[in-house]
Amino acid sequence: MLVYSQKLAYDAEGSFLTSIAISSEDIMQNVLARVRNPALRQGLIFGIMLGVILLALNFIITGLIFMVVLTILAALIAGMRASRETGRLTTGMLAGLWTGLIGTLILSIFALGFLLFNIDAVRKNAQITANQQHLHIIYTNSQVITNYLIIYLILIALGVLFGVIGGAFGGSFGRRRAQLPPAEEYQEAMFEPSSESQTEESTSITPSEEPSSSTQPAE
Repeated sequence: MLVYSQKLAYDAEGSFLTSIAISSEDIMQNVLARVRNPALRQGLIFGIMLGVILLALNFIITGLIFMVVLTILAALIAGMRASRETGRLTTGMLAGLWTGLIGTLILSIFALGFLLFNIDAVRKNAQITANQQHLHIIYTNSQVITNYLIIYLILIALGVLFGVIGGAFGGSFGRRRAQLPPAEEYQEAMFEPSSESQTEESTSITPSEEPSSSTQPAE
C-alpha cells in the first residue's frame, strides 16, 4: 500500500512537472510568435538555446574555443532561417548578432551571480595564487568583481563578433533558398486600376461628349 501511494505521488509530481513544461513552452511560443522581425525572432530562439547549452556545459567543459564553436553554429542556423524569410544577407547577420549577444549575456549574468555568491572564496583563491607567484598584490572584493566584469564584457563582445560571422555564413545560404512572391506580379496588382474607377471615368466622359455634338452648326 505504501509503495502504491508513493507511485501515485510520483505520477502526480511527474504530471505536474510535465504540465508546467508544456505551459511554459506554449507561453514561449506565443511570445515569440508576436515578434514580427525575423532577425530578432530567430535571435531570441537560438540565443536562449545557446545560453542554456553554455550554462549546462560550463560545469563539464570550459574553454573559449568551445564557446566560439557553439556560438558560430547557433548563429549560422539562426541566420539561415532568418534570411530564408526575407532573402537578404543583412537579416542573417542581425540574427547572428542577436544570437551571440543573448547567449553570452545569459552566461555572463549567471556567472556574475555565482561570483557574487562566492566572492570571498574567489578572492582567497586569487590571493593565494598571487602570493605563490610573488606578485605583491592584495586583492579586495571590488577588485575581483571589476576584473571579472571586464572578462564578461570581453566575452559578450566576442559572442557578438562571432555571432555576426556565423550569421553572415548562414544568411548567404538562407537567402538562396528564400521563397518570396515575384516582384512583377506584385507591381501589376498594385498599379492595376479597379473596376469602380473605370466605371466612374466612363460616366464622367459621356456627359462631356453630348454638348460637343449639340453645338455643331447646322448646314
